[in-house]
Amino acid sequence: MSALARQMIYFFGDKVAEGDPSRKDVLGGKGASLSAMSAAGLPVPPGFTISIACCRHYHEHGGRWPEGLEERVRIYMARLERSTGRRFGTGKRPLLVSVRSGAAQSMPGMMDTILNCGLHPALADQVADKGLFWQVYAAFVQQFGNTVADIPLADYEGAASSASDDRGRAEAWMALYERRTGKAFPKTAWDALKECVNAVFDSWHNERAIVYRKSHGLGHLEGTAVTVQAMFNSRVSGIAFTANPLRPNANELVIESSYGLGESVVSGDVTPDRFVLDTGTLEVKEKVIGNKARAVFGLGDGEDAQRPDAQAASLTDAQINELAGLALDVERHFGFPVDVEWGLEHGRFALLQARAVRGLDVARDAEEGRKEEIARLRDAVGDGHRVWIVHNLAETLPVPRPLTWDIMREFMSGDGGYGLMYKDFGYRPSGRVREEGFLELICGRIYTDPDRASELFWEGLPVKYDSDEILENPAVLEAAPAKFDAARADQKFLLRLPATLWGMIRSRSLTKKARREAVRRFREAVLPPYLEYVREKREQDLSELGTEALVREVHDRVARVMHDFGKESLKPGYFGGIARAQLESGLAQLMGASEGQRLTQVLTSGLEGNTTVEQNAMQYGVARGEQSREAFLEKYGHRAVEEMELANPRYREDPSFLDRMGRAGEPGEERSPEVLHRKSARMREEAMSRLPELLEECGGSCFREGLESMAKEAQELLPYREIGKHYLMMGYELIRLALLEVGRRLGTGDDVFFLHLDELGCLEREREELTERIGKRRVRWKSQQRLDLPDVVDSAVLDDLGLPRQFPDAGEMDAVPLSAGVFVGTARIVHHPDEAGDLRKDCVLVCPSTDPSWTALFTRIKGLVVERGGVLSHGAITARDFGIPAVACADVTSIIEDGARIRVDGDRGHITIIAEERDV
Repeated sequence: MSALARQMIYFFGDKVAEGDPSRKDVLGGKGASLSAMSAAGLPVPPGFTISIACCRHYHEHGGRWPEGLEERVRIYMARLERSTGRRFGTGKRPLLVSVRSGAAQSMPGMMDTILNCGLHPALADQVADKGLFWQVYAAFVQQFGNTVADIPLADYEGAASSASDDRGRAEAWMALYERRTGKAFPKTAWDALKECVNAVFDSWHNERAIVYRKSHGLGHLEGTAVTVQAMFNSRVSGIAFTANPLRPNANELVIESSYGLGESVVSGDVTPDRFVLDTGTLEVKEKVIGNKARAVFGLGDGEDAQRPDAQAASLTDAQINELAGLALDVERHFGFPVDVEWGLEHGRFALLQARAVRGLDVARDAEEGRKEEIARLRDAVGDGHRVWIVHNLAETLPVPRPLTWDIMREFMSGDGGYGLMYKDFGYRPSGRVREEGFLELICGRIYTDPDRASELFWEGLPVKYDSDEILENPAVLEAAPAKFDAARADQKFLLRLPATLWGMIRSRSLTKKARREAVRRFREAVLPPYLEYVREKREQDLSELGTEALVREVHDRVARVMHDFGKESLKPGYFGGIARAQLESGLAQLMGASEGQRLTQVLTSGLEGNTTVEQNAMQYGVARGEQSREAFLEKYGHRAVEEMELANPRYREDPSFLDRMGRAGEPGEERSPEVLHRKSARMREEAMSRLPELLEECGGSCFREGLESMAKEAQELLPYREIGKHYLMMGYELIRLALLEVGRRLGTGDDVFFLHLDELGCLEREREELTERIGKRRVRWKSQQRLDLPDVVDSAVLDDLGLPRQFPDAGEMDAVPLSAGVFVGTARIVHHPDEAGDLRKDCVLVCPSTDPSWTALFTRIKGLVVERGGVLSHGAITARDFGIPAVACADVTSIIEDGARIRVDGDRGHITIIAEERDV
């Protein structure tokens, strides 16, 4: 532990600060901010910060404080008493403190804060306003029990149901605490302070903090600092933004204010007053007076205890101007726009915290990035016309980080696993496709470039996709291009033509042979050595490798997994998709398009050996306590939410996901994945047995043998789309582990995924420059997610790219049918499985797309609408297995309102929004 860390506690206030404000790793963000403002002479209530190192020690030593910490806290509390002229927990004007968390990087609201520590019943006889004392003390008892003992707030209402006043409530809540914990409620201010510090330390490991760190790549953080600060009993408080978060380029300053303590504003208990000022002149441009009736006050001096008019402005014009000037002083000190928590008591302002305006850099970057992307696309198109179509990879990889995109872009290139599969079938991708691939990342979203995609099959062949046809029907990209393009025919075209025709004949032969041998080859020749490779690499100790060797290991794993095995993992499922398409085409010609689609869906539902179906069933078993979590993680621990993003933790890294999904599952046996799968299987078997009769009815008996053969081939091969991915993800986890070791060793943590693959080798010698690039790329990655992107980007109308789109009122919408059936229910808009919450019994899930992490929700929904994905996507396969009607339709999460009544027609591919029947 460094000399700075050994000090353990750092005082701030009285225009001095012991801690170094640049050391957020010691003081945490909050402690560093307060130290910086205090050292700058700004009005900050005094206090002290217990270092992050103490939190780390606390957790490493079974909840014990470092030696000497308790003595230092007593010394610093005495110093705080001298600074404020008050005694801690005693006297008519007792010193009360807030106890707050603060990590090295902002984690807003994830950890605990306790106010008014120092209150105890004996104070009631010392303070001037006993009624106010019991009101404030009751609030403290409730907050203390909720934070320290995790007593749900709802339990307090019942415990105090017979209390007639605040004193009665406080006493009832203390009794509740003692019943739940088996120990006495702290009777002294010192005991309460120790419990409050421990509670903040403990909050480092609460579920919401753990999930936040994992989802934001903050796994390298070591703990939280604890800031103990004299309570400032604000009569008015709020937040000042030196840049408007809603209009980041408007040169505006925003002040929100309410009567009472600032927690009323932060918690949303009141609607604060809002003042918008011109930053240059400080002229008030907008003034909106909020409803502040539920404002919460602290234990003041007694003479101003009367509550003000909740409908009156909480600040005068002079106070608004003074506060704005003070906030701009803070901005000048830090050198960037800030949001400042402030309080006002007896006409005196105090600053309680300052930090960079959250998301402002992202908001400002969004427009800049949008314009840069438009310019890049225009430069690429020149005088021509081009369209880009969203690729189905965007279903499971919606916004790839740079490192993930490098690996996936290479995988999907002519020389990557995807292109190597085509080469094995005899195709000859062009040099451009081998080097660049055919995918384009536009504003962070993955699109197909039809111009390059047309070169995936035969280099030099002058054919292309028709842009107008693509705009009308993007599905044309699923087949080879057929439109002759004379502009692509060079002088050697005719000379190359015989070789190209011979290549086509050879390709047909190779593809036919590969199709016959697909399953046997994968099972016998490909999978066994690959699984042995995975086993060996899981056991490898990456810490023993030097940095150069580690970087080589990353590249070796990418090559072995994504290219050598990747091409083989695709083949059986690829042929399954072809068999299914041929089956649907044949049935559609005989029965019509709608009936052909419906029957094909039934004939390819409830298939055996599908790893996703098996995972669904096992996950359900874990939720019901019928199977062990350990067994699930052994078999599926390498999978993840949005698993194609390498930055996302695998299930074995975050087992709490199972608990969250377990709570989301439907307990009824009739909705279990196994029961629903058996039902779908029976429907498939019945449809197969009736197929001869159906063909006879439409005069197609002569096609029976061929169609039955195609159905059986599709049924055998289609599960391999999920089987191949299941095994590919085992190797994908190996790549992630190697990259995490690079990040750990070089101090970037999860930020390593914002590097490019070719930068890994030079990170040690170019660390400072690359660290700066990481920061900019992180902001750009976040800003791209704010843009509203269409499924089709047309070079003729680029000006509006990324801007919010206006959708007409859509009572009827055409959609892609994914799973047969019709259902009328209530729409529930969900963007992440963790957000689902309670779902109605007639729920129709409306979401961007699904992957295995959404499985538990399928046991509770009766219909599915996704924005992306075809008939072989995860959502389609799972919906068919569960017997749930499902369709795909672009932009539905923006078009359909949460709670709307909708009809999902998975037979025809249609959505109907039922007017005037809305229930949230």
